[in-house]
Amino acid sequence: MASNINKLFFFKKLTTVSPALQSVRLYTRWSHRSPAKVLLPYDEKSKGNIKKEKIINLDPSILKKFKASKESITEEIDIEDQNKQSTLAPEKSKQIKQKREEKLKKLKFNLSQQKVFDENGEIIYEKLKDNDSRVSSLLVKLKSKKERLRSGHTLVEGWRLIMDGLEAKCLLKYVFFSRIDELNHLRPFLPRTGVKLYKIPYKEVKLWSDLENSPGIFGVFETPSAENVRSLSRPLPLQFICDNIRVPGNLGAILRVAVGAGCEKVLLSKGCVDVWDPKVVRSAAGAHFRLPIYHSLEWNEMPNHMEEDTSLFIADSNTTPVEDATEAEDKLESLQMTVLPYYGVDFTTLKHTTLIIGGETEGVSYDSYALAGKHKGLRLNIPLQRGVDSLNTGMAAAVIAFEIRKQLIKKWTQDKLERQFSESK
Repeated sequence: MASNINKLFFFKKLTTVSPALQSVRLYTRWSHRSPAKVLLPYDEKSKGNIKKEKIINLDPSILKKFKASKESITEEIDIEDQNKQSTLAPEKSKQIKQKREEKLKKLKFNLSQQKVFDENGEIIYEKLKDNDSRVSSLLVKLKSKKERLRSGHTLVEGWRLIMDGLEAKCLLKYVFFSRIDELNHLRPFLPRTGVKLYKIPYKEVKLWSDLENSPGIFGVFETPSAENVRSLSRPLPLQFICDNIRVPGNLGAILRVAVGAGCEKVLLSKGCVDVWDPKVVRSAAGAHFRLPIYHSLEWNEMPNHMEEDTSLFIADSNTTPVEDATEAEDKLESLQMTVLPYYGVDFTTLKHTTLIIGGETEGVSYDSYALAGKHKGLRLNIPLQRGVDSLNTGMAAAVIAFEIRKQLIKKWTQDKLERQFSESK
């Protein structure tokens, strides 16, 4: 700090004393320079060999001659290039035009035939510009429940869900993607024909996505019916009835549990959320393509989709008897359903099991109790820690469903071992 102040003071002193020194530059590193040799005028031994610079005499006549020769050379080169281009350009241009026309014809033919792969095994797609009407018109319709039902199409987001649909042999109609890497994940599962692929900017994908970080790819399938869905393994004698499940995430979790536990099918009452809502599809993680789902059913239609010898249970967090409930006295006076813990029932003695799961907001409806009363059903309760009222509907369904699965598999394995032991004798 003190050295900087001294330098400023010295510089001000110089400028005030002699105005001629105002243009002097102060080099801070002049003392660090190392000259090649120092010549002293009073020292006879110091002899310096100073090279003299050669002075080039630029005569204007020489410059004119050089320019003229340069121009003549460039003119000759241009003439030769023009002659070459005149002979080769028409042939090359014809070849280039023919190749372009052939590529366009092949591309148009493949797109008209809805081919997915070309002759070289490359994926065929059409690149769309911003705000293309084909994208907006289709995705707007698929965001509406009425249009989904009318068109028979459903929208999924992410290459994993598209892969699940293709593995389940569902018909894929459209694919919108922004990066080819996302499309390469689907290469082993894509059909040869019948799919239209469009490459759109990522900002368009982000505009239509329901996620903060979009995976960058959409797929549009023909909505599979409950009769067309193929299960990958043999299901258990178990089915769910969803009673007024109105939260999309809860319904998706129940469907995911149903697939994981091995349910035969799921029945949805008319008050449930749309099963093909994008949030339900995303939270179900591909369960829609692996499980028969009957939706929008009236309560008088439920017995038509149930087994005749099924045993009906209600997942109920309320431990009070139904006949003592003040809200149900008028409609359910004759019903006397006992409450048992979910592990207190031997499900291996039953031929078939039906589990009713109610929504979190309204709980189990009177229609569910009435249906259970006709089939001499029971209520199942999950004992919880003191201070906890209930579990999430998806968690409750998972606890009871996997208890049923555990008992059945344990019984089947014991029977199999006994048969093997008897045959060995």
